[in-house]
Amino acid sequence: MDLSASELTKWAKEYSKSKKWRVTRMNNTPIQRRKGTIEKGWCDLIGYTDKGLFVGIEVKKKGDKLSIEQIERLKDIYESGGFSYICTENTDNEPILISWGEMKF
Repeated sequence: MDLSASELTKWAKEYSKSKKWRVTRMNNTPIQRRKGTIEKGWCDLIGYTDKGLFVGIEVKKKGDKLSIEQIERLKDIYESGGFSYICTENTDNEPILISWGEMKF
């Protein structure tokens, strides 16, 4: 059974905590008539490592695709010396983090 975005997010937060990273959920969901206030492309989870380096984690369920803005943001984080990851699931339906440096486009 495929994991939900909520399950992947929970796993990514727990994994981050085990690495001593401090991350929080970015929420850009519009409320009633108000538009989201965050620029497009920001990761679902953002934070920093215990060494002060930026961490961005984009959560993608199986079959979901990154937007152009998300690709640009993850690349920018990586090229600026931060850590950028995609949290998804492997073929055994287990959550995994894929480093931007490991991505193939």
